[in-house]
Amino acid sequence: MTRLARKIALIATTGMTISALLAACGSGPNRAATNPDSPYPDYTVTYLKGPPDQAQMEAKPLSKDGHRFWMLAATPQTTQWGVYDNTVPPVLRIHSGDTVAIQTLPAGGGQVAPGIDEGKIETINGAVKNRGPHTVTGPIYVNDAEPGDVLAIHINRIQLPAYATNNTAKDKGLFPGEFPEQVTSYYLDTDKMQMRFSPNVLVPLEPFPGVLAVGRSDTTSSYCTDGKCSTEQPGRYGGNMDLPEMQSGTTTYLPVQVKGGLIWTGDSHAKQGNGEIDLDALETWYPELNITVSVIKHQSQEWPTVETPASWVAVGYDLDLDKALDINKSETVKLIMDKQHLSQSDATNAMYTTWNCRISEVVDDVLGTYCVVPKDPDAPRALNLPTDDTATEWVSTGTAQKALDAMKIAARAALDKMASNLDITRNDAYHLATMVLDCRIDRWTGGDKAVACMVPKSIKVPQ
Repeated sequence: MTRLARKIALIATTGMTISALLAACGSGPNRAATNPDSPYPDYTVTYLKGPPDQAQMEAKPLSKDGHRFWMLAATPQTTQWGVYDNTVPPVLRIHSGDTVAIQTLPAGGGQVAPGIDEGKIETINGAVKNRGPHTVTGPIYVNDAEPGDVLAIHINRIQLPAYATNNTAKDKGLFPGEFPEQVTSYYLDTDKMQMRFSPNVLVPLEPFPGVLAVGRSDTTSSYCTDGKCSTEQPGRYGGNMDLPEMQSGTTTYLPVQVKGGLIWTGDSHAKQGNGEIDLDALETWYPELNITVSVIKHQSQEWPTVETPASWVAVGYDLDLDKALDINKSETVKLIMDKQHLSQSDATNAMYTTWNCRISEVVDDVLGTYCVVPKDPDAPRALNLPTDDTATEWVSTGTAQKALDAMKIAARAALDKMASNLDITRNDAYHLATMVLDCRIDRWTGGDKAVACMVPKSIKVPQ
């Protein structure tokens, strides 16, 4: 008689229950269910090696006029966690003018999603030196792209999923240590393009890729290990620029640093304010980031620029926010000289006339600003930033010798004002601010710098 037959006979003679039988046969409680720190069952996972078969990645009915349409899914073959690695075989090779529908993944190799906690995020983010938090899809090799050229990356459309997260980490953000570490998950209403933050607060969704990068020529900086460079810090190659202007319908121009360009994207955002003050934006992933890529041959450009339907955008990034602003001003003058065919002196005057300079992020080691220049050369003189609440915005200001200190003063006041006007805690205001706070540097030629942080009153709705 077999062991199972003996157990069945035992049931018949003793009235043993099925659960007791299972226990007798060696089955027990699921260790993963009772102990979250225990490993999951040891299933063997085999990842396919090498890039995918490009012939099967073309949507041929959509290819036309000599330009091809490609589908780039996010898989273990086509994504990397936290690094740009120029030695990775390209996952796709395209020609100038081709279109690519790219899928992205959440941060942490796809693991940062509803259900994760801050402790787990700290564990995975700290496991490997110089590994950024982002999961990037790529690299895409662009034929004929060489150093000295520029890649024009036009965003045709962005599709959002149903959820996003926001993370406040230990010793990170504009106010490290002042707010509890936490991860919060949010439902995204993609039909209405809004997210309900609280019963009386609705946040409009404005998706853009936080990371859009080309391959780096410098792979020996302090943020690189063995040629693999962290995705956390932005630079001349683009990368983690956290630039809210890069929405659908815009074009980002990135200077090519290595042959083939090598395009990566990730850190997909559903919404971010100017500053990203609590560390993260409204972080998510994209079922589709649809881009068309063009090569502009022999165009000299040191830093990324962005074109919107009505304006041009110049950027500046540095470890010091004041130096970032200096770079930004220099790049803005160059941009105006190029687009409006003005002398350096006239372009400088035009920059101050139309001054609209904002703080992109202050949380990625390398800090960022950007200036928006209207395409209309006859645009009226820009007003100074408001110092009091307006009909449409709550306004908080700060003045200091250093731009970052001025921003901290303004942002602290903004948190208090948000908590009071929206009937939320100051901690909740910190998380909401990273999505909706609009921090800008007032027109500056010398002396102390003034920063105004504004919150749109339209986010407050009846309960």
